[in-house]
Amino acid sequence: MKSTYARVHFNQAGTPVADNFDDVYFSNDSGMDETRYVFIAGNDLNQRWKEWGSSSFVIAETGFGTGLNLLVVMTAFRDFRHANPDHPLTRLHFITTEKYPLSQQDMTSVLSQFPALSEAALALQQQYPFGLNGCHRLLFDTFHTTVDLWFADVHEAMAEWRIPSEGLVDAWFLDGFAPSKNPQMWSETLFTNMARCSKPAATCATFTAAGLVKRGLQAAGFTVNKRKGFGRKREMITATYSPESDIKNTKGKATFDNIAIIGGGIAAATLTYALCQKGVATTLYCANEPADGASGNPQGGFYPQLHAQTSLASEIQAHAFLFARRFYEEINERAEFKHDFCGVLQLGFNDNVVQRQNNLTKNNCWPQELIRFVDKSMAEAIAGVPVPYPGLFTPLGGWINPPTLINSLLQLAASTGNLSIHPHQRLTDITEHNQYVSLNFASGLSADAQQVVLATGHELTAFEQCKKLPLRPVRGQVEAIPTQTPLNQLQTVLCHKGYLTPALDERHALGSTYIKRDTATNVRAEESHQNLLMHQQALKDCDWVTALTHDDKARAAIRLGVPDHQPLCGTLPDYAKYQQWYKTLRKHSEDVPEHISHRRIHVFSALGSRGLTTAPLLAETLASELCNRPLPLGRTLYKALHPQRFILKALKQT
Repeated sequence: MKSTYARVHFNQAGTPVADNFDDVYFSNDSGMDETRYVFIAGNDLNQRWKEWGSSSFVIAETGFGTGLNLLVVMTAFRDFRHANPDHPLTRLHFITTEKYPLSQQDMTSVLSQFPALSEAALALQQQYPFGLNGCHRLLFDTFHTTVDLWFADVHEAMAEWRIPSEGLVDAWFLDGFAPSKNPQMWSETLFTNMARCSKPAATCATFTAAGLVKRGLQAAGFTVNKRKGFGRKREMITATYSPESDIKNTKGKATFDNIAIIGGGIAAATLTYALCQKGVATTLYCANEPADGASGNPQGGFYPQLHAQTSLASEIQAHAFLFARRFYEEINERAEFKHDFCGVLQLGFNDNVVQRQNNLTKNNCWPQELIRFVDKSMAEAIAGVPVPYPGLFTPLGGWINPPTLINSLLQLAASTGNLSIHPHQRLTDITEHNQYVSLNFASGLSADAQQVVLATGHELTAFEQCKKLPLRPVRGQVEAIPTQTPLNQLQTVLCHKGYLTPALDERHALGSTYIKRDTATNVRAEESHQNLLMHQQALKDCDWVTALTHDDKARAAIRLGVPDHQPLCGTLPDYAKYQQWYKTLRKHSEDVPEHISHRRIHVFSALGSRGLTTAPLLAETLASELCNRPLPLGRTLYKALHPQRFILKALKQT
């Protein structure tokens, strides 16, 4: 999972040179001018943007390098938006790959050479991820730009892009080190993937005029032209995707004007925010007030659940956590909510846990910036209270108050003018029609929507359309114990079998119980005793744990899980359609055709006890899918979260 950073030195002209490839990152003459000439002018972007009729424009780049191309193009796009505020094109989407990313220090050093790009450079440096393989979605709203930065081999990354039926990419920045220096990239696989990803009439520009590039593009269906090269280069290539026969659906996915979200927790709030930010008219229906269910707890731990070996579950957790941290910082700057990114300390409280933690450290899968081992003395210094255990520390984690977070998200969503909220509306019936979905509520209210997302937590079990999903409600009670000595000195979230937080409003969250198939929310004295006993047994070497006092303040709520412990995020499968399609297959397949998977009802639920970690990225994923924009998850992770995974598994077993 860890990326290998690039090794860089600077030549006599001050241009960065990649030691791995013995080639410069950009022209010695002028990197900015090279980008403008080769990629912006080569793709005729300024004119194409003016003539564009869609809301988004997608650029794909084959070598992120220093990020210079991104900074130049997103600055140009911001200028376009300022000059054309009423233009239908409102968002630039930039997808880029880098196998050997620059370190933060090298990135800062390189970009300091371009003072004209200082604002964009600062924005990039503030969000630039540390070396973790996979897709990092970065949102630059002041530049009207979304970036998917893939730390991966270009061929592996492109194979993971989810391609709509009409194609994905409108313009290519075919960058990277020279073909003679980097033959692994400039291969037939690259050009084949470009054709697979391109929309009809997609353009391409590259600094090189090498014959293998010209022939590769032509063989893949591009019409190739040569132009005068930049600076001392004699020629460069531009191209347009125009295959002799193209079966792509040029109409694309049907658009919609409105969407209804059912729910009031962290899933519903993050999705509401993501859709409103994308300009979608959104109506939120809550059974009670927002943040009334499991998202109503005063404090929730915020950290990823990582394993010693890389796995789909760990990848989802790691990338969701890093996106969420950036997301929450942006939200807090605009509408403050109660939180403390004080870090999370997972204590090695017995030999088995210590062994698992040692395995995680020895395998060296995760960057130190994400999670690191700390010995007993370091753990105690971090905690601020006596904890005679080693552990794993997540410095970017902490705790969040979900009710104030949800309030901030809905406040910002409402400020877009795209949100309507209807509290105290419990959905009782949902019926899907060809062009819309009808909703009926217990109050007698009826409504129609073109798309509906069920983000109702454990109440998902009430809907007939969800009966084929293996839903597992779990009751959890969390204590709110009064602050006391030495607990008032606690400086980080402690995790073991349970968790304990620093104080908020003079109380600490201590939890939690897990009782399957119990949906009652009354506070129970026996569960309070169970929570205290769990902490006393796990932290038996901490004298202060046995002295903790409790005044019967607690809260119970219901989480929703599924057998593989991953969230549900995507279109709700129609079991009958899947079953009929599956019978017609000659061999098993998980590439479900759009006419089978298409539906107007979607689910976003089963976040379990990690909703604060996973909700922002999954909301961005579902909102992007609904708006027919590039996804921040690769195909492998997307399938691991899609509700159809259980339907396909069941069909394979029949």
